[in-house]
Amino acid sequence: MGKRRLVALLILSLAGLLAGCSAGKSNNTKESDYYLYYIDKDETKVVQEAYEPEANTTEDLIAEFVKALDQEPKNYSYRKAKPDTVVLKDYTYNGGGQLILNFETGYYDMEGIAEVLTRAAIVKSFCQIDGVDYVEFYVAGQPLRDKNEKPISMMTDENFIDNTGGETKYKQNAKISLFFANKSGNKLVESNVVVSYNGTIPMEQLIVEQLISGPLSDIKYPTIPEGTKLVKATVKEGICYVDFNEKFLEKINGITDEVAIYSVVNSLVEMPTINKVQFKINGELTKTYGESTAFDGMFERNLDVVETTQ
Repeated sequence: MGKRRLVALLILSLAGLLAGCSAGKSNNTKESDYYLYYIDKDETKVVQEAYEPEANTTEDLIAEFVKALDQEPKNYSYRKAKPDTVVLKDYTYNGGGQLILNFETGYYDMEGIAEVLTRAAIVKSFCQIDGVDYVEFYVAGQPLRDKNEKPISMMTDENFIDNTGGETKYKQNAKISLFFANKSGNKLVESNVVVSYNGTIPMEQLIVEQLISGPLSDIKYPTIPEGTKLVKATVKEGICYVDFNEKFLEKINGITDEVAIYSVVNSLVEMPTINKVQFKINGELTKTYGESTAFDGMFERNLDVVETTQ
């Protein structure tokens, strides 16, 4: 009876030891911090596989993930997000959260949900990297455009929450810098905001419309008169052409000409594709603004009119 009890105790101890080892192994197993995103074989959703990168800096991780775009998934029921016919020509990382992927013209051979899923998988992959806040797609050096010829601007992984199951519509979150007037009306105050929108309008239009809507903070003041309408905003060769209705000329009392003009200019040139701004009123150039400020030329960024904090 004593031997049987001893054997039973040994079995229980061994079982406990094995369970402890098993539990210790489970507890020490670390889930991957990174994933590579692919597309399922039915092309209905984005899927993922755990990935352990070799690099550890932002720039090196980007380079490694660029190479991984051509890597075959381990799961045979998945396919690469970027087809072999789509060539990534080069990429640019500005160190400020913006990654631009520049594809060759073959990118436009993709259509519909296949293109959206490709874009979603690639954006989700790169937005995991610390230091990459958003991704922009370029084709042959120009911003990617949708079927309505409207540029598709900054994208984050959150843009594709609702469009990985067959939907071709998607939302976009834009991180933008807007310049409004200070209380005295003689300087501009920068306001960094994240705007969620439907992704079907150009970024320059979104920026101007946000300026027209006015600041959200009560310590910043509007620069564009009530009733102003944006007729059109287009970008060509680094110049943004902004066309307002005549209400824009009815300057708000208490703000300077410079503050009104550079509120628009400084906000727009924050975009990497814009270097200068030219204004039009109902499609026509206007010689002067306000009292006597020349208004028919090109305007570049002006930081002298921006209020600085000590």
